[in-house]
Amino acid sequence: MTESGVRPVEFTEDRIPREGIEETISDLVDLFGGEMMGSRENERRFTLPLRRGIAAAGGIECTVSWTAAEDGQAVVTLNCNRDVDAPKAQRVAFLVAGVIGSFLFMIWPFFIHSRELGTLAWIGGLVALAVYLLTLRKTSGGIAYDFLQRLARNQRGREVAAES
Repeated sequence: MTESGVRPVEFTEDRIPREGIEETISDLVDLFGGEMMGSRENERRFTLPLRRGIAAAGGIECTVSWTAAEDGQAVVTLNCNRDVDAPKAQRVAFLVAGVIGSFLFMIWPFFIHSRELGTLAWIGGLVALAVYLLTLRKTSGGIAYDFLQRLARNQRGREVAAES
């Protein structure tokens, strides 16, 4: 971790077709609402906004580079100046709400004469179930990881279209 508390992030994807990758990167930067900052051979620097919309505050400086691999493929690496994962406090608060909901659902049968607690228990059980289902989803790396995945998908789709 750096002195300012911001952790740089690096994602790598292999077996991405090289042909037209510069074009795809430029298109995706525009699509994400970012801004190109510079380019060198086999490398592009750009900024992606933290959030979409009018009130987008801040940005992430990213560098995407690629190295040639066998038969027209490339290994693409995306470096970002900071981690863009979801806020940890919100996740913890959501999980605490789920634990409280499940606790209420479990103790409800022991309070037979309390109708209000029964309703609260069912709502708590639904919250607990929702939290469980949401935590099953693997946490993504945020906008930077989505950018790299979309780049790989577009390049592979372009290769398939060229072959047919």
